[in-house]
Order: sequence, then structure tokens, then C-alpha cells
Amino acid sequence: MVETRFQKQRPSIPATGTNPWAPELLNESYKESGPRSLWVDYCTNSTIHGFKYLVGSKRTTIERVWWIVVCLLSLYGCGNLIHSVYKKWDLEPVVVTFGEKPVPVFTIPFPAVTICPETKVRKKDLDFTIAYQLYNDPELWQFMAKEQIAKLEAILQVCDFSFGIEMNNDSYADDVVEQLQKLAIPFEDMFLMCGWREHVVNCKDFFKATLTEVGVCCTFNSLAADDLMRRDQLHNEYEYMAENESSKMWNMDEGYSSRAGGETYPRRAFGAGRRAGMYIILKVQMTDTDYLCGNSFQGFRVHLHSPVQYPRMVNEFFRIPLSQEVSVSVEPLLFDTGPNVRRYKPSRRLCYYNHERYLRYFKVYSKFNCDIECLSNYTLQMCGCVPFPLPRTKDERICGLGKVSCTDTAQSVLEEMDLLHELNKTDNFLEHCNCLPACNALFYNTEISQAMFDWRKLAENIPIIAGVNENTELSYLSIHFKVSRFIPIKRSELFGVSDFLANCGGVLGLFMGVSILSIVELIYYCTLKPIMARSRKARAGTTATVVKSTLILPPPEYGLAGEIRVRNVSNKW
Repeated sequence: MVETRFQKQRPSIPATGTNPWAPELLNESYKESGPRSLWVDYCTNSTIHGFKYLVGSKRTTIERVWWIVVCLLSLYGCGNLIHSVYKKWDLEPVVVTFGEKPVPVFTIPFPAVTICPETKVRKKDLDFTIAYQLYNDPELWQFMAKEQIAKLEAILQVCDFSFGIEMNNDSYADDVVEQLQKLAIPFEDMFLMCGWREHVVNCKDFFKATLTEVGVCCTFNSLAADDLMRRDQLHNEYEYMAENESSKMWNMDEGYSSRAGGETYPRRAFGAGRRAGMYIILKVQMTDTDYLCGNSFQGFRVHLHSPVQYPRMVNEFFRIPLSQEVSVSVEPLLFDTGPNVRRYKPSRRLCYYNHERYLRYFKVYSKFNCDIECLSNYTLQMCGCVPFPLPRTKDERICGLGKVSCTDTAQSVLEEMDLLHELNKTDNFLEHCNCLPACNALFYNTEISQAMFDWRKLAENIPIIAGVNENTELSYLSIHFKVSRFIPIKRSELFGVSDFLANCGGVLGLFMGVSILSIVELIYYCTLKPIMARSRKARAGTTATVVKSTLILPPPEYGLAGEIRVRNVSNKW
């Protein structure tokens, strides 16, 4: 019996049916049976939502227009929101908030204290009221000595009122500081007793002479002149500050060094209350008082400021009347800038570090020092001279009484320049000054209480007050911290690069489902895929494919493998 084997037939697909695995059913947008364009390929395979509906053979025109409009609106919404996020990141990257935890007061210096007497000169050196009356008398002024006139004109520059303008039209007064230093109230006639952290100290060791707008004053705990000012840029006619104690263990940006001890400079307190602060007993000889130059006020004016700030006694001060006790409770206000803000430009963080802003006359940058330098430059530009308390070079001259009106106008115009610039669109000199706040700055808020100081009753029972008589009047000043710990003000990063990327990613994901891989995919379709497609096409065009002929044999089970029947051809003809 011969066994016959038949080849198994594959099931056929009905002609009228459809293949369930056909590509057009797996992906409705599939269209081309041959090679597809790059755009169609990208839209078909893109992970960005909505793009696959832009192509496809079964899409109607209305569907395509609908999805084009939706995609465009999504792109517009993304762009608008990302633009607003970028503006916020670019314009407001820094936020000012309170610090996370309190800071002890021994991490900052005790405030610098500048004290100025309202009595400008002793009567034995110059009786200002009589000299002023003589000078205004048309018959007697010619009998005044030149030395007396020079003293009067010098004192007129530090009086509260500018009533000397019509008396002298001299434009320059190069010797005014020399006269003021000679006529200044002696130190021993101003200070009676000083105390620091409950210890009686020598006032001369703590207070040094400082030149201000109201004459020669005395300052405690300020930086040395060599540490604060650039002597090589200043004239050498007189000294602005007599302080010479160096502050090697402290600077404004980094604070106190870890090696700084309890007696380091600038001096610091270790707690709150009077026991940790300082006190001063001031005195005035009533025979030296003058009610014309000092605007009828007698006593002292006091200014608390940062050690890195040059004192100005015109705008910020409080008064100490005679026979009064004034208690000043100080609350520090420290601005600290985080290290993550340092990488921003000053125009974005709106503050300067000390090494970023060069001042011509000061080694240490602060907004107050920058304003002083700006005022000096602007006054020189308007009036051709500089007032004696402002820094200047050796080639610039000191303004005299004839220039008082000009210097006052220059100061007023400079203070109002921002408003005038907004109203009239004029040139703003303050923009040239560029006096942004310092990134690390220290201020002192004060609470002042006052009471009668009946020191004569005290002297009757405790004979410890020496050097006073019946013509002496005393005032008591105490300064101390209000709290032992305070919360600093901190500049920190509000909107960093990571925040910007996170916001952009959230917006793109919300509107279009875009991720980092979607962007990489777009770059791939724009760069790598076209290049590879061109290279494959180039290889296909230059290399011809050789097709070898192959003899196809039947399967071995038919017994014909290896056997080839050769037809014998007989030549019948």
C-alpha cells in the first residue's frame, strides 16, 4: 500500500471579512501603505497630546481644523503662562522674610553712639550772641577784630539756622575746620562718667572725636578711620575720625570670627538690660550756653548707627535735655542674605555685597556711605565746592557762607530727585549714584523713655560726683538692648532655577502632556532621524543588490531530495 502525504493547507481569510490585526484598525490614523513623511511619522508616534489627530486617512477636514485650533490654543496658554513665570523669576527672584530662629545679640556689635553738644563754643573763647549783634551793627562791626570775625563765621556754619548768608559772601572757607577744632568744647567739659557692662571706664578710651555737620562730636564703637575710609583718596588737611582701634575680628558680611573674645572690637553686649549696656553722665557749664546758635535748645543730640556707617547728625538723632535721664532701649534689625542669592546679579537681588560696589572715599559699602559720597559729588557739581563734613579730595575746596544757599538747595534737590524724575522725566543723578542697600546691613530701632534727673539730691548724700559746681548741669544717658535674642530679616531665594523648571513642566504637562522625553523626542525627529534617513537613502542609491538564483527543492519526506530526474532525450528523428 502506498501512503500518500498531503501538505497541510493554511486557513484562508474570507474575502469578505477584515483582518482584526490590520494596522488601520490598530491605529486609526495610519494611512500610508508605503513610506511616510517625517511629519506624519512624528505626529503618529509623538507623546504630545493631540498631535496624532492632525494626520490620518479617516480624518475629515472639520476634525483636522478642530484639533489644529485646540493645539494652537494650548500652545498659546502654555506660552502665556510660561512668560509670566519667567517674568516672576527674572524680576523677583528674592524674597525678604523673617529668619527661622532667633539670634543672640552677642553675634552683632553694640550700636555706635555719636554724641554732639548743642553748645558749640565756650564763652571765654567766643560769645556768639554778642559777636553776632556786633557784626550786624552798621557802626560797630568795623571795630571787630579779624580773629573774632573768623571765629564767628566758622560757628555760623554749624548753627541750626542759616542766618549768616547775608553776612558774608565768601565762596570758600578753607580754614573752617581748623577754627571749629580750636573752638570745640573740651572733652573733660562734656563727659563726667562712663560705664560699660556695669564697670566704670575711662570715657577717653571709649569716645573719639568725629567731624559732623554740627561740629566736632564724639563717637563710641565706630570702625577705625583706616578701616572705614580711603585715606589715599582724601585730602590731608584734617581728620574726619580719630578712632584708631582696628576691627580685625569682625566684618559686616561674615560677622565675628570664631576666635573673637569678649573684649574684641567693635564692642558687643552679652545680654539685654542695663547691666549689659552702657551709661554716660554728660555735663554742661551753664555759663557757656547760648540760645541763639542752638535754636534755644540746650543739651545734647545723640545718633545711634551701625559701626560701618559714617554718622550724619542732620536727619537721624534724638535729644537729651539738661537735668534729664534718658533711657534708650535698642532693638536690632539685621538684614542677612543667604548664600543662594549671591549668584544673582545686583540688579536682580537689589543689593550689593561689600566687594561688588566700589566707593571712592569709603572702604566699606553701605547705603548711607554711598549717599554721603553721592551728596558730595552732586554738591561739587552744582556749587563748585564741598561742605566741610563731606569727604573730598585735596583739589576740591570747602564751601563758605556764600555757598550755604547753594549747598542747601543741592541737598534738597537730591532728596527730591526721584519724585522730580517721575513728574518731569528729567535726568536722575541718583541713578548715577547707584546706591542700592547693602545685602548685609545692621540697623537699630530705639524706644526712648525720659525722667527727671535730680542729681543734686544724689550728690548731697553720695559725694561721688566730682568736677561739678553750682553752674553745672548734668544729663544721664543709658543705652541697652531690649531683648537678648532677636529674629533677623533674611533675604532668600524665592524663585530659583529648579522652581522655574518645575513650574514650566507643570504648565506644559497640564496643557499638552509634555515631558522631558517629549522634548528629546522632538529633537530626535528634527536632527538624528532625518540624518539617518538620508544616509540610508544614499547607501541604497549607490550599492546595487545582487540576487543569487536558488534552486528550490521539495521537502525531504517526498523522497526526491538528492535525486534529480534527468529526462533522456532520444533522437527519434
